[in-house]
Amino acid sequence: MIKNLRLIAFAGLALNFACATDDDVPPVTDLNAPVIGFAENRDGIRPFEGEEMPRSKDHLHLRFSVTDDSGIGQVLVDIHSSFDGHSHGRVANDFEAMNVKDIYSPDASNVALRFPEGSTFLNVDNSTTDIYWEGPTSRVEGNVLAGPYDIIISATDIHGNQTQFADGSNYIATFYIDRPYAPMVSVTNLDGGELEGEAGEALDVQGMIEKTDHNLSSDIKFVWIRLMEEEGEHSHSGRLANGEFYEKMWGESTWQDLEGDPLPANTTSLDLSEILSGENAIILPDEDDHLDLVIWVEDMAGNITRKNYEVHIE
Repeated sequence: MIKNLRLIAFAGLALNFACATDDDVPPVTDLNAPVIGFAENRDGIRPFEGEEMPRSKDHLHLRFSVTDDSGIGQVLVDIHSSFDGHSHGRVANDFEAMNVKDIYSPDASNVALRFPEGSTFLNVDNSTTDIYWEGPTSRVEGNVLAGPYDIIISATDIHGNQTQFADGSNYIATFYIDRPYAPMVSVTNLDGGELEGEAGEALDVQGMIEKTDHNLSSDIKFVWIRLMEEEGEHSHSGRLANGEFYEKMWGESTWQDLEGDPLPANTTSLDLSEILSGENAIILPDEDDHLDLVIWVEDMAGNITRKNYEVHIE
């Protein structure tokens, strides 16, 4: 009897201790996700939206920061191709799309991606976190497929609060990798880096779309040319039903459900002044004074070259 009373008393003390311990632990009040921003002493995140990596470059330099008052749990840098709205086009065996999933955390397997446990600030702006597509640390085994890639940077804090797509707290951008074997696009009549034209008149575009002399270069398969509002502009006056002032396609895309007129007989070299003449001429509207001329070219192997030229309308 005495033994049973002692057991009951001990159980009661244990219960009281547990309750007191629970009461002493403050509830988690931090419901805010980490903030992804500029790296220290920088004025932007790299890569930025629309950034073009020139064909002479073999890597991407990441530049961003993450802040969280409670402590950063982990950060994910996800890079994948965005050639086709994430369907699966056929790629020549010589080429490979780059896919990266780098996780920054206190116990990351890659020491370059580690940060001290409990850190409230992470600064990424160092050569050790560069992402290569050529050389001994390349993220692809063969030749990287040239074209557009999406980067998504997301973060979680120690309480599990996550950045989201819905509220824009993830960082998302599309950048472009150019390579020596991708189609060459050159516009030769730029004035101060811009194309000049008059409202109501045909835009004069001098230059070439060409297969290069690289041993991996292949013939041109698809050309897509658009005149559209500058990034960040949202006026709709004078636009076509699909959102551009001008749109013309030749050939058939590997990556998208797009097809246009037959390509000229010579698929190794196209003269822009010739293909953008007559009924295919770009007539400039009079509602806007600055627009973007976007030239998208695919080759037979699946490589993409995209060039953006600013158009100044008088």
